[in-house]
Amino acid sequence: MKRKLMALLMAMALCVSMLAGCGAGETGVTTEAPETKEQNNATEGNKEETSAEVAEEPVKLKVWVKEHLRVDWDDSEMTKWLEEQGNLDLEIEAIPSADYDTKVNMALTVGDIEDLPDVIIGSWTNSKVWEYAQAETILPLTEYYNDPEAAVNINDAIERTGTDYTKQIISADGNIYGIASFNQSYGNEYPDKMWIYKPWLDALGEEIPTTTEEFYQLLKKVSETDLNGNGKKDEIGLAGDTTTTYGSYFEYLMNAFVYAGGVDYRLFDEDGTASAAFTTEGWKDGLEYISKLFDEGLILSESLTMDTTQFKTLLNAEENVVFAFTYMGAYDSVRSDDYICIDTLTGPDGVNWASFEPSSAKVTFMVTANCENPEAAFRLGDLMSSEKIGISQRFGWEGIDWDYAENVKDISSYVASVDGFDLSIRVYDDNTFWGGSETQHSSWLQRGPYVRDYGVANGMAVDPSSMSQTTTNFNEAQVLYQEAARHPENCPKVLNFTTDEEEEISDIATSLKNYVNEFKAGVLSGNIDLEAEWDNYLNEVDKIGLETWLDVLTAAFARMYK
Repeated sequence: MKRKLMALLMAMALCVSMLAGCGAGETGVTTEAPETKEQNNATEGNKEETSAEVAEEPVKLKVWVKEHLRVDWDDSEMTKWLEEQGNLDLEIEAIPSADYDTKVNMALTVGDIEDLPDVIIGSWTNSKVWEYAQAETILPLTEYYNDPEAAVNINDAIERTGTDYTKQIISADGNIYGIASFNQSYGNEYPDKMWIYKPWLDALGEEIPTTTEEFYQLLKKVSETDLNGNGKKDEIGLAGDTTTTYGSYFEYLMNAFVYAGGVDYRLFDEDGTASAAFTTEGWKDGLEYISKLFDEGLILSESLTMDTTQFKTLLNAEENVVFAFTYMGAYDSVRSDDYICIDTLTGPDGVNWASFEPSSAKVTFMVTANCENPEAAFRLGDLMSSEKIGISQRFGWEGIDWDYAENVKDISSYVASVDGFDLSIRVYDDNTFWGGSETQHSSWLQRGPYVRDYGVANGMAVDPSSMSQTTTNFNEAQVLYQEAARHPENCPKVLNFTTDEEEEISDIATSLKNYVNEFKAGVLSGNIDLEAEWDNYLNEVDKIGLETWLDVLTAAFARMYK
């Protein structure tokens, strides 16, 4: 490695100073805050981000990043600000997108460490980060996370979001090997929302259903009434598809019997002990209810095989035939203005859950083993976790592409994009900035870390006259589900496993998922007798390795969240 002597001495001095104030045995950031709307609303006014005390001479950092044809890395306002605030001299190498992932992976697994830059920016799963950590090509950053003077903006981000998202990137050895992006989103966190066609509801003179029995009776009336006036009984009570990421009619309905959200239908009690929803009596009752809807033609049978394109074609038919469907929003329907979102349903035993997909952190910044000044590299990642960069990564540069609401002269004529939030920012021309083709000099367009809390997007100032009925309905649906928050206390989306754990449960998890889905499809299609085969189903689940799977889940939960 060739480095100037002065840079090496400076790095050593900074590291010694930092280590003197750090507990070597600590992991993760310890600051936590209660999650309230007030805290999640973006703080009005300009914020001054603070960084750790720095040396007089700028520290040179070589950075690899995947190219973006619309980013001028050297002449970007974001680059200039990071260099000024962090006392850094960034040498950014933008590598062609087609080669980037392969080059990074090769360099971090079999490459020469001395050929690595100081910082690599990208997007990696936790398992891939752990692989690089075991190869000793990236550095643990835990000591800097535990230093409040080094992790100033990360700690502020935890307070802004009300979530210690750093827990989601703790590796199996208790260390944190990267800096993450974390974007809170009302729209994505509750994907399974039920939408019904209000003109037909009104035509029937019915109220919005609140229980599974009321929903069943309503679907029967829809299927028995010529609501589209074409002289046929072609009205479909409920339809869906099998490929959409956001919206499962099965999970929406099953949530009235047992919690069916999250990953692989796993459950965690208040102590963090794992269990499986698909082995409960509630799951059996839910299968019985949903299969009844299929048997009576209240759910379109093609919903078991239809893909998203086919479903959208059905939904946008010239004559409407679909009364209800489940999706994050009102889909791409030509009649989306007339679909309203209803709340979750309560089952016969009082169960009433909503699938919850909590916003999750993803490592987008790693410091390599070739970095002689990891404190300065961490400082860069910490600055990128500031509120200013969190907004700028998506909307451009303050004073050019957007301003804080309090600095907008005519702000009183605007409303927040989601009712109940304080006005946060006014974005001037987002379509041109984000969707344009010209090179822009404002930000890195979400290359590298960024953190945005609920209040930024939900508090965006919008002209009320520009809000369509579909947008209004969607925003009301977001608030309805988010404020109800009907999900169990422990719903971790991310669990990190050791290499041995991964090897132990990988095949088991795949086999369980496939078998549970096959049994479900067989019951709903009428090819499997639920009552006759339930005990055999449970026995097969046990044989596959349910107990081993649950033991590993419990251990991982305890390691990360207790």
